[in-house]
Amino acid sequence: MARFFFGLCGTENVNDPGGLVFEHEIDAFRAAQRLAEELASSRPHLRENTWVVVSRDDSTSAYYLSL
Repeated sequence: MARFFFGLCGTENVNDPGGLVFEHEIDAFRAAQRLAEELASSRPHLRENTWVVVSRDDSTSAYYLSL
């Protein structure tokens, strides 16, 4: 299992200091998709101006999902 961090980058920047543990990378990606959908719905001013950034603690790669 690996720890994944979910931050925001763009209009609002937020770092995730604790992260969440997922068994598979695809599970973390799906959680990020849900987070992006919920943020886009509840905070429309962030749409197209903010991204959910998902990164692993042991990797330099990251996923960026637009709101």
